[in-house]
Amino acid sequence: MQKHIYTTALILAMAIFPAMSAQAQGMDGGSSIHPYAGMGLGAFGLEYNDTSTSVKKTAFGGYGKLGADIGDYFGAEVRIGATGSVSQTLPATTITLQAPTFFSYFGKLQFPVTSDFKVYALAGATTAQFKGTNTAGFNRTETKTGFSYGAGVDYSLQDTISASVEWVQYWNDVDIPSTWGTNAKAKIWGIVLTGEYHF
Repeated sequence: MQKHIYTTALILAMAIFPAMSAQAQGMDGGSSIHPYAGMGLGAFGLEYNDTSTSVKKTAFGGYGKLGADIGDYFGAEVRIGATGSVSQTLPATTITLQAPTFFSYFGKLQFPVTSDFKVYALAGATTAQFKGTNTAGFNRTETKTGFSYGAGVDYSLQDTISASVEWVQYWNDVDIPSTWGTNAKAKIWGIVLTGEYHF
């Protein structure tokens, strides 16, 4: 599944990004479509719950992204990333969680507050691998897709470079198979600082 995620991201980048760049230049020297690429790093919450277990820990993680602003108020974005692993010791075992790969695709609604500062909201979905292990020999990796949403603020540092801070709920109570536990669910969220280059 991991290969499929990377392949999908590559195909989207190769098919969509050059077309956006061409439109951004425009026949008349301008266009309302403005592509960008960027990278984000920050804190990612990894949470797992079933009827007998609750794990909530924060890991370091990041992603790369490609997107386009469509006019002043709309946009679209894809991103691929990963988190580090985190562990929590319980009375009977130590549980380790990780999201080795996640692939997100968003629509973006944004509002320019000033010429350099805007706020935005994201809505879409995330396909992620969620890995769990424990010291008793449990080892599972599930690939699931969940609804994603979030919000952020973006500030233009110069014509082609901007920085943003955002919070995104990538997964919210996504059902995990019963091989993990009874009524097992997982959450992934992130608070990230990003940098973007605008073409």
